[in-house]
Amino acid sequence: MRLHTIQQNIMNPIKTAFCLIILICSSIPVWSQTTGKIVDTDRQPVEGATVVMQLPDSTYLGAAISAADGTFSLEPMADRYLLIVQHLFYQSQVVKGQTRDAGIIVLEPKEHSLAEVVVEGERPLVTVEQGKLSYDISAISKKHIVNNAYEAICKLPGVQDRNGKLSLIGAKDVTVILNGKASTLTQEQLIEMLKNTSASQVQTAEVMYNTPPEYHVRGAAINIVTAKAADNTLQSELSATYSNQYFGSYSGNVNFLLTKGKSSLNVSYNPRYSHIMTVMDLASMHQYDGQVYDITQRQKINTKGWKHNIYAEYGYQINEDNALSVGYNGALSGNGKGTIDVNGNFQNSHNDKVQDSWLHNVFARYSSGFGLDLGVDYTDYSMNDYNHLESELTDHTRQLLDYTSDQKIRKVSVYADQSHSLANDWTLKYGVRYDYTDNRNSQLFNQTEGKDNVDNSSSRLYEQIANLYAGFDKEFANGLYLSLSATGEYYSIGNYHKWSLYPQASLSYSPSEKHTFMLGVSSEKEYPTYWDMQTSTTYMNAYEEIQTIEGLWPAQVYSVNANYLFLQKYMLSLFYERIDDYFTMEMYQAKDRLALVYRTQNWNYYQSFGMSANIPFSIGSWLSSQVNATVVNDRNRCDHFWDIPFDRNKWACMLAMQNHFSAGSHLGFDLDAMYRSSMISGISDTKPVFTVNVGAQWNFLKDKASLSLNCSDLFDTMRMKVKNRYAGQHIDLNMGQYSRTVSVKLVYRFGGSITKEKREVDSSRFGH
Repeated sequence: MRLHTIQQNIMNPIKTAFCLIILICSSIPVWSQTTGKIVDTDRQPVEGATVVMQLPDSTYLGAAISAADGTFSLEPMADRYLLIVQHLFYQSQVVKGQTRDAGIIVLEPKEHSLAEVVVEGERPLVTVEQGKLSYDISAISKKHIVNNAYEAICKLPGVQDRNGKLSLIGAKDVTVILNGKASTLTQEQLIEMLKNTSASQVQTAEVMYNTPPEYHVRGAAINIVTAKAADNTLQSELSATYSNQYFGSYSGNVNFLLTKGKSSLNVSYNPRYSHIMTVMDLASMHQYDGQVYDITQRQKINTKGWKHNIYAEYGYQINEDNALSVGYNGALSGNGKGTIDVNGNFQNSHNDKVQDSWLHNVFARYSSGFGLDLGVDYTDYSMNDYNHLESELTDHTRQLLDYTSDQKIRKVSVYADQSHSLANDWTLKYGVRYDYTDNRNSQLFNQTEGKDNVDNSSSRLYEQIANLYAGFDKEFANGLYLSLSATGEYYSIGNYHKWSLYPQASLSYSPSEKHTFMLGVSSEKEYPTYWDMQTSTTYMNAYEEIQTIEGLWPAQVYSVNANYLFLQKYMLSLFYERIDDYFTMEMYQAKDRLALVYRTQNWNYYQSFGMSANIPFSIGSWLSSQVNATVVNDRNRCDHFWDIPFDRNKWACMLAMQNHFSAGSHLGFDLDAMYRSSMISGISDTKPVFTVNVGAQWNFLKDKASLSLNCSDLFDTMRMKVKNRYAGQHIDLNMGQYSRTVSVKLVYRFGGSITKEKREVDSSRFGH
């Protein structure tokens, strides 16, 4: 993304990891136990039920208590036995058995009630567990209209959707983790995956400002913990969605989970057709050759095409503590078509685009009962982007550019993590991860009429990242939790080699349920995309072009976060973050020609500090609301930005409010609003934005089905307006017309919609 040798180098780590997994699995004894699960008539797990095992002649053999998920286990002493199941609120049940799997035992509720006594309680919005803010997604889903996991996450305090990307107040970027495993998606793929995952599949969401090293993610992260499916069942969900944002788009989703004994099979398929229109207005007062050129234009980007996401995972529970899983994840997008039309007083241009992309990923994962976790995956990604650009300038000159951009990536990742319980409740954790990537990029021009200095470009990069970490943590009896760790990293790409050390510390203190104090210090590294690490020029039209340059290097991130939680729901946060060698794309009016250049390059640093407050409240049972207010100071500095270095800072604020109105147990309405003041990005300023979202949802067929109607950006005001008036630069860019989106979604669930974890592919640095 030579060839035979490279493939051998890639496959050797895979073979080694698989052999290691097989050796470990073969050395672990399989303990024979009698297991089962206890549920109520609604198929919900029953915790705290007493299970007594006897012989048919009433000889006592053993007893157990059902866990939070309803499961229990007993050491068997006979081939035939009786199980007597008892619970204070359920009728006793006697089960005859002769196999190691007692199956699912259903308890009937006792026929008595307290008619004159009503006990009301409020479930805590958030709890603190080992330095993590843990949110109950089921409670959030009851207070808001959420059709999928992504919408549920966006309802978490401090979490926002910013132009299609997840953000967390107090952190520049946030990574989503699934069941303790780092997600390997781009931001766009991650959002797409979460939107196709039912909110009922998620049990809790853990927000971590300082992610422990065993997650192999540094910085801020959100860990999505999925619920476990019942044994020996088949669960499925079907959904269909139609949305309109200038054009109509539609998608479907089918997923099912089959569990049988120690085996499980999780399969999902999501076909999606999208048709999107994006409009951008540009006004540029461009100084060139002693004159000022007043250039105005409107650009319409029209894209459409199908995308197919396929996921399959097979899991095998070797015994109660050891598990093995293998799977495949694919994202196929063929023959995607688009047009880009630009009309203005400088040019009229038309670009026909055709793009294909394929991503295939296979993975294996092993989890032991003695603290060892192993994993390996291999990814193969290909992208082909064809452009035919014809432009006619107002001076009657003509340009024709016909070119193709290609990217091929092969990547292998291997990790191993181990933990040990030490004396006095200390825990030792250590582990290693190794990533190897072979990346090939090329951009080849077939025709270059009327355009000077147009060159082909190609590159091949071999990247290696090796991480080794070690750390300790301890939870004290007085409510204090401490975690200390350090990660050593070796990074190599081309002629660039660097060793780095990343320390991390987390401290939380809960003297009572009313008060919790949290403090975290962390450091990490951010990597540019593979496409941005080569030298190339992509022509958007006769005036705008995107440049990438060799020599872009990773950024170093340092952050400090302090949080105070009152009554398990009111939260005050203080944060500071500094990113050295920060890289991003910024626009610049070229001095040697009439061209607006977008280039990604390293700055000296990006710095941010501020404060955030989150206040939830409710009125009776009909209104549930939360307000979030944030004040932040941003500073941007770059001493080598073309010929105009900058050092700028600015205060900004944001106010967001979410409201859910309940009209009975089956009908609800949402009304959300957000305001963000003017902010800076390099030499540019963004104007204030304001948006309102509304929605309604009806649950029917005993909550097995739901129909929802949503309208995001009701007044079509969420438009990014960028103004540049720095050192002779004079640009106005208005993006996001037709941002209002209306969508309808119908969901039907068969026997519930709980699935196991989905393993996703890291393609955050793929594409261009």
